[in-house]
Amino acid sequence: MNCAVTLTAEEFKTVHNALCGLDSVAQMLEDVLKPELYVKLAKAASEIRRGLAGAYAQESADFDRKHDLFDEARTELGCKSIWSLYDVENLSTEHPFAGAKEILYKDHWGGKPVRVPLIGQRWMDLYIAADHAIAQSGDEHHIYIEHFEPADELLILTTGS
Repeated sequence: MNCAVTLTAEEFKTVHNALCGLDSVAQMLEDVLKPELYVKLAKAASEIRRGLAGAYAQESADFDRKHDLFDEARTELGCKSIWSLYDVENLSTEHPFAGAKEILYKDHWGGKPVRVPLIGQRWMDLYIAADHAIAQSGDEHHIYIEHFEPADELLILTTGS
């Protein structure tokens, strides 16, 4: 191949996940395969990883950049929770959940569900509402905002630790 190829984020994720699957199969087959065949398999995986080194470096740099931006936003907004939706590029842009009016948070401890009104259409408005919901739940451990699932006029918040 003699051209500069660009992978989309989805294509990169597909290749990365396939490589992880290849590594897993190689580990399972290590004691089953003839040693020279296992070495070929491990070398092929290593070559794929080497070929993706630049993409891994770009992904890591993008993650670090977003982490810093989201951390600055957390401070500016006065939030205690941590934004972990890294597919969001800019918290000032509109989120895709136009009909949502409330955030629903069911904490990991089985406490009473918390409902918080959603005021505004930007990702940062979701951040603020989710932060309030987590704070009202009393859950100080699961503070990483990971997902919003639309359900009619509700957005169901999923968090992690």
